[in-house]
This record gives sequence, structure tokens and C-alpha cells, in this order.
Amino acid sequence: MTESSPTLADASSISRRIRKPIHILGSPRSGTTLLGDLLGAHPEIAYWEEPRTIWSQGNAWRREDRLEAGDLTPEIARRIDGRFGKFLEASGRPRFLEKTPSNTLRLPFVQALYPDGRVIHLVRDGRAVVASMREMLDTPPRPDRIAARVRETPWRDFLPLAKIFLQDLVQPRWRQGQKPFWGPRPEGWMDWLEIPVPTMLARQWAALVTTARRDLVACYPGEQRIEIRFEDFVADPVPALQSIGELTGLSLSEEFLEQAAASLERSRIDRWTETLDAEWVAAIEEEAGDLLSELGYELRGEKPER
Repeated sequence: MTESSPTLADASSISRRIRKPIHILGSPRSGTTLLGDLLGAHPEIAYWEEPRTIWSQGNAWRREDRLEAGDLTPEIARRIDGRFGKFLEASGRPRFLEKTPSNTLRLPFVQALYPDGRVIHLVRDGRAVVASMREMLDTPPRPDRIAARVRETPWRDFLPLAKIFLQDLVQPRWRQGQKPFWGPRPEGWMDWLEIPVPTMLARQWAALVTTARRDLVACYPGEQRIEIRFEDFVADPVPALQSIGELTGLSLSEEFLEQAAASLERSRIDRWTETLDAEWVAAIEEEAGDLLSELGYELRGEKPER
């Protein structure tokens, strides 16, 4: 680094508009949207669902989503905090909440900007996640999501993002009517595109969860982070919500807790057992079985056919 290069200390010393933001973190299809919608209904919360292009601005040219603390320059810090600050001010509410699955790979960067943030990491059975992500690979992009991304994207980032999109179009799976990859892009993801889909998705899930768990402990003290299993949350949401209230300082009324509990669909917990065949389950467990066991999920123990 040259003497004239911006330093991390320079970035962290900016006058931030957002204080004690709440970050919901988790692999895609882990229930982060569900939790975000529940907390977003709180009268003190201004909720922005997946401001992905805000977090990546200044770094949109990267093919991987990993960002370190040193990637946060003073200019990028001002841009991100400025956008979030305007959103919070317009809401008329005191607390800012966001959920961005790509931030599973960016916690050092996020923490460098908001060292006082509160982080909720939602973990779900990787087999359920893979079953849902398989559907997303086969689902065309939603026009409303595309429009939202365009509105949120800073003009400086349109060119690098368009270049990445065009590079993705040449992947073979596009020609088969399937997205080549979907969701956060861990380091090395481009080397996975030709491996079997269940293995690719299981590897992606494992990389996101492992990276987030490691960085949570490294970046945040215990009083600023919490990890919740999706299955436990859906089965009995009140204890988890109360813990979130303690973590964030939000006051959660009995009425709020009751409405949240009544809104959850418990039948979705094990839906993957009906949608994944034995070969897919075996491939997922072979790739990510150690992590599934570490998280407390029971393996079926089936071996994939050779």
C-alpha cells in the first residue's frame, strides 16, 4: 500500500449515519426472507430486503463475492452508509435492518463499516437448502427483482455488472434452459460449474455457512451475534425472537410474538424429504455430511451410485 492509498482506519473513521444496524445473514433459501419479513413488521424497524448492489458498489467488477476489511475505502464507506442513511431517514423509524445472503462472504467488510452491528445468522438443513436452490436454477429471473436491482445499482457499476452477465451467458447450462449458478459466489465457484448439480449446490451451501460461522466469531463479540437453526425457529419461534430482542435491544410485545408464531408454516421444515430423491440426498451428504452433522442434522447414510 502506498502512502497515498486509503487505509482501513480512514474508512472506519467516517461519520456514519447508521448506528447499531441489524444484519440477517444466511445461505439463500435458509429462511432469511421469512425472518426479515417478521422483524420488518416491527414499528421501530426500517427493513431493506437484499440491498445487494449497495453492498457491492465499488467492488461490482469482482467475479467472487468475498470482501475483506481492507476492501472498504473511505469513498465506498460513505456511499454505502449514505444510501442506507437516506433510506432510514425516509422511513421515519429509528433502526435499520437488512438481509443480504452474499454478506455471508463479506463479514470482515461489513464489520469494518459497522463495528456496532448486530448479526443474526440463520442456519438451515443443507438438504432443504439444496432442494430449494435447485428450483431457483430452473426458475427464470423475476422481472420485479430485476427492476429493483436496476433501480438500486449505482451508475458506476452498470458496466462491470453487464460484463459479468454477458460472461455468464456463455455457460452451457444457459443453453439447456438452466442458470449456470445462482446466489452468492464463494471463492473458486467458477471451477464448480461442470460438476454434478447436487454436489455443486451442496458445496456452495457448505462454503457459505462455514465462512459465515468462522467470520462471525472472528469479527464480532458474543453479545453482538446469534446463530439460530431455521427448524428450531419455525417449530417454536418465541424463544428465538426473545433472544433476538435481547441482542438488538428491540422491545417485542406479546402481541408481536403471538402474531409471529401464528404466521409460520411448520409443514415446510421437512419438505425436502418429499422432493429430493435418494441419489441427490446421497450426493449432498457425501459433499457436506460433516457440516450437516456438526450442525446437528441426522444423516441418512446412503451412498451415491457410481
